Amino acid sequence: MRKRALTVAAVCAVTVLGVTAVAPVAGAAPVAVGGKAAGGKAVGGKDADFNGDGYPDFATGAHTATVGDVKRAGVVTVAYGSAEGLKLGSASIVSQATPGVPGEPVEDGRWREVSAFGDLDGDGYDDLVINWAERFMVLWGSADGITGAGTTIPVGRATAANPKLLGGTLGVGDVNGDGVDDFVTRGHDGMTYGLSARLGPIERTTGASAGAWFRNTGGLDKLSTSAVYVGDLTGDGIDDVVATGGVVLGNGTPGGVVFKGSAAGLVKGRAFGGPHRYSTSYPAAFGDLNKDGYQDLVTGYADQNKVYVTYGGPNGVSDTLKSRSYTQASSGVPGLDEPGDKFGSAVAIGDTDQDGYDDVIIGASYETATDPATTSKSGAITVLRGSASGITTTGAATFTQNSKGIPSTSENNDHFGAAAAVLDSDKDGSPEVYVGGNGEDGYKGRVWKLLTGATGVTGTGATSFHLGTLGGPAGGGNFGYRIAG
Repeated sequence: MRKRALTVAAVCAVTVLGVTAVAPVAGAAPVAVGGKAAGGKAVGGKDADFNGDGYPDFATGAHTATVGDVKRAGVVTVAYGSAEGLKLGSASIVSQATPGVPGEPVEDGRWREVSAFGDLDGDGYDDLVINWAERFMVLWGSADGITGAGTTIPVGRATAANPKLLGGTLGVGDVNGDGVDDFVTRGHDGMTYGLSARLGPIERTTGASAGAWFRNTGGLDKLSTSAVYVGDLTGDGIDDVVATGGVVLGNGTPGGVVFKGSAAGLVKGRAFGGPHRYSTSYPAAFGDLNKDGYQDLVTGYADQNKVYVTYGGPNGVSDTLKSRSYTQASSGVPGLDEPGDKFGSAVAIGDTDQDGYDDVIIGASYETATDPATTSKSGAITVLRGSASGITTTGAATFTQNSKGIPSTSENNDHFGAAAAVLDSDKDGSPEVYVGGNGEDGYKGRVWKLLTGATGVTGTGATSFHLGTLGGPAGGGNFGYRIAG
């Protein structure tokens, strides 16, 4: 049963089962609404389905594409899954010139950042969130997919009752368990930084939400929140919120805290350490790497050439599997750990070898493939496999554009691995790995599709496409810099 809160009122702190939580909005009057539970794969373990046909869809941004005669205004594309895979010839091409999309194309506006997805209005179709310059827009899904119908989400007034939404990472998922997805970002209540949530359903005309939550992570948790992720680490069917940043528990150590989702609010779970310096742009993905029924969180830290794995458990963090980090200096990881490779510039999760364990795709968008003179910053991806004990480097593999079967060749500044996603667009049981390289062809950009099977990811049969393939404007415009599916 889905329930809808109708009234927005003040947010206050309450005590739930002996721990501090963020209260839901007071005065809510629940009514039933239709739709499906959701929570995007990058933020909750599910593929995007914008047209509700049961096949996963794929969104890509091209933030420097020309719109009409407006340079670097930016466009977003959505290719739809089918029994034959992605239908590239009938993709949606959406910009701020598209009827229904708020605003107008602006030179150097760089409208971009396909950031998250989920069913924010409870109508049964996933919606796509665009995030740029601390502004948030929802492009609404429908039977026809993403058509241009869009709404700007009000950023708030920085009060306890109406906390301000801040830019950077964000998450979409059902954090209050009512069956409708919610929108979570960093936030500010006028006094301190923390977590802000806009509870679904979100009203399509005004962008108003059914309620608002705020968590003062600075005061309550001694955590200066810089990045926010949403997924079900606790395995209870309700999405949780992970906040990472600096100064956890007052000891000066970077790390994070899991806040368990519930109808009563966000309940503090387990804290954990890690390389979580203050930044708002860390990529992340959720999936079950050890097949224990709990989602695990992988985050990338390209500035440190590192990825970090946090295993889920009843309190948000596993009691049996310790969190750990991986670099190209880790035993069994291919390649050399060199400054500036940006290992961790993208992360994606999916079962690429059909063994039941999710695997991790890691982008290193500034990796040099072979010759530094001709392949500097050409980029690469690395595949680390899941197992009963979590991530293993056994059978690890790396791919570049010079790998057998992958179209094109590695060249300076291609940035292959700037973005990544794993989805089964034709639902044949073998997911595809999609890799963005926004620097390809002089920053026109391109996306590659790599196939998978019982032996894992392969370059054999790989294909690629660009903005022009989908019917978008000439010039490309960093196509593949951000992708979601």
